[in-house]
Amino acid sequence: MFGQRRLRTRLIVTFVSLILLGFAGLSLLAGNQISAGAVEDFERSLAAQATLVARSLREPLEHYVDGEASFATMQTAVTDLANDQNLQITLIDTDGFAWLSNDDSVGNVNLSQDPEVQAVLSGSQNSVFDTRANDQNIDTIYTAVPISEDGYLLSIVRVAAPASATASIINQRYLALAGGVLALTVLAVVAALWLSASFTRPLESLQASALQLAAGDLSQRVSISRQDELGQLGETFNHMAERVEAMLLEQKAFASNASHELRTPLTTIRLRSEALRDGGLDETTTRQYIAEIDDEVARLGRLVNDLIQLSRFDSGRAELGDEQIDPVRLGRSLCQQLQKTAVAKQITLVLDAPDHLPAIQANQSHVRIVLQNLLENALKYTPEGGEVRWRLALEEGYLRSDVQDSGMGLAAEDIPHLFERFYRADKAHTRTTGGAGLGLPLARSIVEFYNGRIDIHSDGVGRGTTATVWWPITSSS
Repeated sequence: MFGQRRLRTRLIVTFVSLILLGFAGLSLLAGNQISAGAVEDFERSLAAQATLVARSLREPLEHYVDGEASFATMQTAVTDLANDQNLQITLIDTDGFAWLSNDDSVGNVNLSQDPEVQAVLSGSQNSVFDTRANDQNIDTIYTAVPISEDGYLLSIVRVAAPASATASIINQRYLALAGGVLALTVLAVVAALWLSASFTRPLESLQASALQLAAGDLSQRVSISRQDELGQLGETFNHMAERVEAMLLEQKAFASNASHELRTPLTTIRLRSEALRDGGLDETTTRQYIAEIDDEVARLGRLVNDLIQLSRFDSGRAELGDEQIDPVRLGRSLCQQLQKTAVAKQITLVLDAPDHLPAIQANQSHVRIVLQNLLENALKYTPEGGEVRWRLALEEGYLRSDVQDSGMGLAAEDIPHLFERFYRADKAHTRTTGGAGLGLPLARSIVEFYNGRIDIHSDGVGRGTTATVWWPITSSS
């Protein structure tokens, strides 16, 4: 569980850190734009205020120019507007001299060189803004607009506001951005918690099932409710658990069957050897017991050899053979070897093969084990007077071998189990037919080791059996 918590913590920290880094990077990139945008918005607002002040002062200024209003009246109008708009308002004549201002620090000085005043005097249609320190050494933003009458410039209105007002706007926007980042971070943490839980919860369930499986509960499976990679991992675990359960059950069955197969000949040998050791047997019985002991020893030898071969192929310790084997020649050799058995049972053994087939690359003993097992099975389960026909042919890059007998056949329910170790379909005649049920499993292990295929087919009990092997033919053949 500690490991799972660490994984969840790492996921959360990673997600949140990435989000915070992303937001921090965006904030840094947006900082200049926020500052520039705030200054630009403030300048637009200041320009609008300047235009509003010019419109408001046009009529009083006309009356003043016409002598219908006093200087005091004009000064009152400027002061009231300045207080209302919270601005510094200065009126400048056409020569650039300041002649009226609500700020006493502005005297009758020439301001024609100031950028905002110079732009109006030059007839520019665009507002010009300039930020500089005033007489109190406070950074101030200035702009100016004309007051005209019938195309005649009556005066210039210059308005000014402290630049600190833009800092206030920038701070407000940064606070709004920080609030948004904080809210999104909280949402990101919640999403990270949910996402990490969705990752780790199936892993915790998988870990618990794996521990119980390791403890011996072979029925353990995980429930699968998702179709993503974690769902596929759960399916893989369930498949693995099924394989492990099947393998362990197979091993138990294998151990039970192997001990039974070994116990029977050993018991026979022990009983016969005790009788021989005690003496008192006639010559005929003595010879019979010696022959039976010899048969059981041979049977044990074959069983042990088959088990050793199976172990080698299962563990991958077997080596691919590189001998070039002539299938027709090998077929004739095997038929000649088994002809005595066929004649003894009055069975017709026929090899149906062309004069020449491409060679196969393998270990000759491996090929012999496969084909000899299939032929011996066919002879073993074919009654007297029957026929075993062996066909060899070339088929799509494979050497196809069909061993067809007219024997007892197989029930449909037996066919899926034929390649299980120690399984024998004819359980009633096991002792009479002999064998330990390892021939077909060993044959399949060898064939699949060489990337071939093997199949057993029967139309039913009493209707014969066909064993087919497809053995790959190498390109060098």
